[in-house]
Amino acid sequence: MARSEAYEIVVVGGGIAGCFAAATAAAEGADVVQLERKPAQEGGFIACGDAIKSPTDPTKYPGPIDMEAIVEDEAVLADGNIDQIEWWDEELGVRKVLPYDTHSNVIDRYEFGQHLLAQTADLGVTQHYDTVVNDIRQNGRVEGVDAVRAGEPVRYDADVVIDAAGAQSVIQDMVDFEALDARYDVTFEKPHYTHFGSAYREIIETKEPVEYKNAIVGKPLEEMGYLWYFPRTERLINVGLGFQMSKEPIALADRLKRDLLGRPEYDGAVVRERFERKNKLGAALALRRPLDSMVAPGYLTAGCAAGTTHAITGKGIRGAALSGYSAGKAASEAVADGDVSEDGLWQHNYFLYVDHGEGTKLAGRDAYNVAASSIGIPILRAMAAVLPEEEIREIVGTETKLDDLTSKLAIVTGVLKNTVSHYRSGTFEHLGVTRGELYEALVGFKRTRDFVERYEEHYWAYPADRDEYFEWLADRDRLDEAFYDALELDEADRKY
Repeated sequence: MARSEAYEIVVVGGGIAGCFAAATAAAEGADVVQLERKPAQEGGFIACGDAIKSPTDPTKYPGPIDMEAIVEDEAVLADGNIDQIEWWDEELGVRKVLPYDTHSNVIDRYEFGQHLLAQTADLGVTQHYDTVVNDIRQNGRVEGVDAVRAGEPVRYDADVVIDAAGAQSVIQDMVDFEALDARYDVTFEKPHYTHFGSAYREIIETKEPVEYKNAIVGKPLEEMGYLWYFPRTERLINVGLGFQMSKEPIALADRLKRDLLGRPEYDGAVVRERFERKNKLGAALALRRPLDSMVAPGYLTAGCAAGTTHAITGKGIRGAALSGYSAGKAASEAVADGDVSEDGLWQHNYFLYVDHGEGTKLAGRDAYNVAASSIGIPILRAMAAVLPEEEIREIVGTETKLDDLTSKLAIVTGVLKNTVSHYRSGTFEHLGVTRGELYEALVGFKRTRDFVERYEEHYWAYPADRDEYFEWLADRDRLDEAFYDALELDEADRKY
């Protein structure tokens, strides 16, 4: 017979979103338990690109977690001197350099995760490791979870369950959302598997410092993906790659090995080991806009489970932290008010889309993913070659910097100049991309950029009240239709 334990809030997941959610809820006075499937010594041992920007900015990482104390530890902050992003297409002889306004950082994700978990515990959260959730308990609302902890069954009763279980969350498969409350339609809708990506990375130590020790480097990959080289130190490099699950699968480890074998700096390099096994890890990640609604009666979701990663780059540390904070705050306030319905938890949605706006920016950038998925890889590579650095920076970031007419005209001039230069030099000859095809793709890109702005405008108007949600959703769906029509996408090729 399962042992029973009761808490006000159960947080499933020991990652960034889970820690920010649990820590925030506990700091607000809630009784919180955090469930993590790994043993304590392996918490934070996950596949990640490790890049993080502005870790000490409280507007980007709100709540009680002391990020400054975490990154002050030399074991966490592996490299604080990353000052640019570089995009290489070595086959085309293209190298784009995008300087940062401020230095970015590369962290040791394991050490970072261990510090997060430790701070979360210090803030009063009960943490249960070696705990696997195998069912959801619900009756009109989510009322808790059934789990196995260190081989023993445990029933966790709760007012609210926060799902921070990562991409393709098993928790979402366990919840019967339609049966949660028959009084009205639930707003939650599970994402499709094609909205995710698959990634793999290794931590490799080279014999000599790499020349790109100050840069985050990306390279094109077949099937809508990219390879990366993210230095932790001059010789300790996070190397990895990922692709979208909407495309044909790739043998990730083999494909990465093929690239490494062609690079002289990795001759004689070794893979670092941790926990008696080589530091080689795979993961899934969301490559979509954040969920339209991240709440249901007695339930909230945050982080990759809520789609708060960047749909082009897959970066997700900040989105996980923000959405975790929001979920923890909304859950604790709902428990205190005695209202854990969708209405009572709605502030979680509103914070991410309006109060802070990170969700709105991510939703807008997803339009670039939709457009890129609709054209061939050769044309995408040609476009990346002719687009100026400023425009690429706009796509891969979430800060809008090109609103004035002068900036937009400069972008057009840069595209024309680069296009003429590349065709004169025969850069695209072996890609088989004609001027007409590239021109058509650039016109489509301009349309997409306009829709990015329209999406952002719509998400900034996200309803503060659940009753207004369905009208907002219908308008958003009409915007989707207009976007798909502009891209001339067939029904089968439409993402949502």
